[in-house]
Parts: sequence; structure tokens; C-alpha cells
Amino acid sequence: MRARGLPANSALALVGDVASKVGALLVLLVAARLFSTEEFATVATGLACAGLLTVAIDVGAGTLLARDGAESAESRGALFRALVIGRGPLVPVLVLGGVLMGLALGDLWTVLMVVALSLSGALALSVLGLYRACRDIAPEAAQKIAAAAISVALVVVIGAYEPRADLLIGALALATFVTLLPLLVHAPRIADLGIATSSRAALRRAAPIGLLAIVTVAYYRIGTIALAVLSDPHATATFSVAATLAFGLLMIPNAITTALLPRLSVDRDLGRLVACTRKVLAWTLTIAVPLAVAAVAIGPYAIPALIGPEYEDAGLPFALICIGIPLIAASGVIGTALLALGRLHVLGLQVGCSLGVNIAVLVLLVPVLGAVGAALATLACEIVALLLLVRAARRWLPGLLRMRSLSMSGRVDVPDSARL
Repeated sequence: MRARGLPANSALALVGDVASKVGALLVLLVAARLFSTEEFATVATGLACAGLLTVAIDVGAGTLLARDGAESAESRGALFRALVIGRGPLVPVLVLGGVLMGLALGDLWTVLMVVALSLSGALALSVLGLYRACRDIAPEAAQKIAAAAISVALVVVIGAYEPRADLLIGALALATFVTLLPLLVHAPRIADLGIATSSRAALRRAAPIGLLAIVTVAYYRIGTIALAVLSDPHATATFSVAATLAFGLLMIPNAITTALLPRLSVDRDLGRLVACTRKVLAWTLTIAVPLAVAAVAIGPYAIPALIGPEYEDAGLPFALICIGIPLIAASGVIGTALLALGRLHVLGLQVGCSLGVNIAVLVLLVPVLGAVGAALATLACEIVALLLLVRAARRWLPGLLRMRSLSMSGRVDVPDSARL
């Protein structure tokens, strides 16, 4: 495989993310229209739980592979092998835990399908991380396009003939796994899997990244879970629609940061790293701000037309979450740069504080405001996250946030004393 530049990889990441987000949106639209509110709320809760469990199983492996595996085929092959072997014992434990949880909740098959979706999702993160390390996002884009197409086809069939949450979640797991098989077969060509290294050491390196990922995903998913516990199925379904649509708009900023991490990870000069990050941050905000404004203006009217009048209440939560899109986009760029520098303790503080704010606001507002309260909690935690990252950037990324020099050129003067 040949390494591609940042613009090409960003474009490919965008194509894949667009396919993934559009596919998820179509799955959502079909399920919302064809499933009962209770069954759709079960789907939303199951997907939220699967999202959390996926990153817990991944343990940061995908990101570690994209960052440290960029050095050579030997390094990424050894890492991939060690991380797969090290996490192998989790599979029977998760299956047994799923059986016990399913029996306790009286919904065995739904819980087991959530476990299956989580395992396939964690496998996808690792495999795609392996390919990202090669600085070529084309295989990832192809996998996401195929998975989205299969998922949409399956939800149409299930919704028409047997609209059940367990069948849909299981179908999504199957779509992910089937589309990963070609990448798994091709993996020995891009990574030397014959080199053995310590699984324990690899997991120790990945664990801090994994913890950050768990907390980060938690404050995106916990709103749906909190509504399932503290509110009713209608509020859960309403927020799920709003959040899925709003977070789907992040596909362009996410595409940029996807390509940015391996690009920054191979550059050891702080001046060049800051300059590249500055340019990416400027372009990201140029895209995210007008996107958020347009979404806030149009979304509340478009949602009932797209999904149905029963989801008219999703307009306000959608608008509130969309206000946070520029904040999330900026946080993603700054956080990626800090991750490339290895400043995990800074990111740990940021995501921990953000999650704490999210949980506190959820507990206070969800019982009173339902889906609107969950949206306000999301917005509050994103404000806190960006403030903390800006503070960290002033220390570890000197010159990044100087207003007089923030421009599309990305040029920045970095003092010699601050260089690595």
C-alpha cells in the first residue's frame, strides 16, 4: 500500500464517514417509521450500550495501531497480533455476562445481540486502525460503504417483515463482520504478523487511550441510557433521533481528524506539528460554524417531515446539540494534536471532567425536561471540554491559539525553548 497525503486521506475518510453516517441515518429513519416506539427505544438503548462496550473491548487498540503502527510493517504487525491475543479471553467472559444480564432483564436475545455488535465493532476498530497506520484510508472507506449498504438493506427487510430490536441489532453486527473479512484476509500484506511481542505490554500502552475513548464515548451515549433509566420510551426515542442526526453532521470534521493523527504522529518537530494543527483547526471551524447555523435553522422543521409528526419534539434537542458542533469539532482537532504528543494525562482530565458535568446535568434535568435536558447536558459537557483543551493547548501547543496569527496558511512561530 502506498501512503497518501493528508488531503487525500481526509477526503477518503469523509467518503467513508458519509457512507457510515448516511447508512446509520437511513437505518434510524426506517426503524423509527416501521418499529413501535417501545421497540425503537430498545434499539436506541441497545446501540448506545453497544457503543460503550465496543470501545471498552477495543481498549484503545485501534488508536494505538494508527499512531504507533505508522512506523513500519513490523511494528503494526507485532502490535496487532499482541492486542488480538491479549483480548481473546474477553470473548467468553462477555458472552457469559450477556447471558446472565439477558436472563436478569428478561430479554436474552437482545442483550446477546448487543454483545455480538460490540465484538464486531471492536474488531473493526482494530482492523481499521491497522490500515490507518499505513496512511491509506481507502480500504476503510470501502468497508464503511459496504457495511452501510448491507445494513440499510437488512433494516428494510426486518422492518417490513419482523420489526424486532434483537433482529436489527444482530443484523448490524453481521454487516460489520462480513465487510471486515476482506480486510482481514489482506492484513498479512500490510503488516508482519509473524513478529511476536508482549500482549501485556501492548495492552498497557493501549489502556490509557482506551480509558479516554470509553469516557469520550460515554458522554455521547450516556444521554440515551439516562433517558432509558430516568424517563420514558418516547423521550428516549426522541433524543436518539436528535442526537443521531446532529452527530451525523460531524462527518466532515471527523474525517479531518481521522487522517490527522497518523500524519502528526510521524512528525517529531513541534513547530511543524503546531503549524499543521493550526491549519486544520482553521479549516475545521470554517466548515463547522456555518454547518451548525444551517442545521439549527432547518433541522426543527425537517425532522418531522423526514421521520413523522410523532418526532416533532426532537427539533429542540437537535438544535441544542447542533450548537455544540463547532465546539466538538475544535476539541477533536486539539485533542488529536495532544494525543500525537502523548499528553494522555491532559486528555484524561478533560474527558473525566466533561463526563462528570454531563452526568450531573443529566441527573438534574432529565427527570424534569426529558430529551431537552439530555441535550443541554451534552452542550454543557462540550463547553467544559473545549475550555479545558484550550488551556492545555496554551501550554503544550504554543502559538496554536494566537488570534493575530490564526489563518488558513497555518504558519506559526514556535519558540525554540518549546520544541521537543
